[in-house]
Amino acid sequence: MVGPWLARFLIGGQTVGGATLSRFFAYHVFFIPALIFGMIGLHLALVLRHGISEKPSASRPVDPKTYRSWYDAMPFWPDAAWRDVVFGVFAVACVVFLALHFGPPELTKPPDPTIIQADPRPDWYLLWYFAVLAQLPHGTETYVIVGAPLVFGICLLILPLVFNRGQRALSRRPWAVASLVIIVMSIGAFWIEGLRSPWSPDFNARPLTPGIVHAASAEISQGAELFHARGCQFCHAIAGSGGQRGPDLTTVANRLTDQQITLRILNGGYNMPSFASILKPAELSALVAFLNSRTLAAQSDDTKK
Repeated sequence: MVGPWLARFLIGGQTVGGATLSRFFAYHVFFIPALIFGMIGLHLALVLRHGISEKPSASRPVDPKTYRSWYDAMPFWPDAAWRDVVFGVFAVACVVFLALHFGPPELTKPPDPTIIQADPRPDWYLLWYFAVLAQLPHGTETYVIVGAPLVFGICLLILPLVFNRGQRALSRRPWAVASLVIIVMSIGAFWIEGLRSPWSPDFNARPLTPGIVHAASAEISQGAELFHARGCQFCHAIAGSGGQRGPDLTTVANRLTDQQITLRILNGGYNMPSFASILKPAELSALVAFLNSRTLAAQSDDTKK
C-alpha cells in the first residue's frame, strides 16, 4: 500500500540519481539528527519531571502504586547535569587523546578497476552482525535486516510499560543477568566467526603442493595448476588447503562421476559461476582428470604425508 510511494520519496524519483544523493544527505544531516535531538529532549523532560533512578536495593522491590511515596529523586540540576558534564568532557578528552596518539587510520590504495576480486568486510564493531547475516538461510536476509531492528525497537519501548514492577537489584534478577550473559557471549561468538569468515573466498590460498596432488600424469598436474589459477581453490579445499565457501573436494571422485563433475564445472551452481565460457576443452579435460584423482585413497596418502 505504501511501498511505491515510500520508494519514490526515498530515492527522489523512479530511479537512483542525483536527487537520491541529495535526499540521503539531507536524511543523515538534518532529519535523523533532528529526530535524535527530539528524543533527547523528551528524555530530559522526563528526567526533570520524574528525577533520576536511585540505586537498586534488594530489600525494596518497586511497586508503581507506592513508589513515589518513598522515592527521593536526585534533582537533575545541578547534580545529574554535573555528572553529564564530567562524563562528556572525559569522553571528548579520550577521543582527542586517541586522535593525537594513534592518528587517523591509514588510507588504502586508490581504487583499481582491474582488481576483480571482492571481499567486502564491515568494520570490527559490525563483524558479529556480518556473521549473523552470513549464517541466515538463503532468502531471509531482507526480512531480518528490516524486521530485527523493528522488533528490537518495539521491545525497548514496551519494556518500561509492561515490566515496571518488582526487583531491580541484580542479585534478585537471575533471568536478566543470564539473558545479558547469553547476549554478550553470542555477540562474541559471532564476532569471532566474522573474523574467520569461512563463507568468504580465501584469495590467499596457496597452490597445492606436489604431496597433495599425487600427479600420476601431466594432465593431472596441469589440472591441479588450473584448480588454483582459475580460482577454484579460493572456494573449495583439498586436503585442508583452500577456502571453505564451497564443498570440500578432497574425495569428490567418490561422490560424483566424471560426467557430473564436468556438468557442474560448465553449468555452475548455487553461488558458483559457470566456467563454460572460460575453460578451453583441454583445460576442462585436465581439471576433470585432477578432480577424478581425488578419492579416499588419495586422502589416505595425504594423511600419511
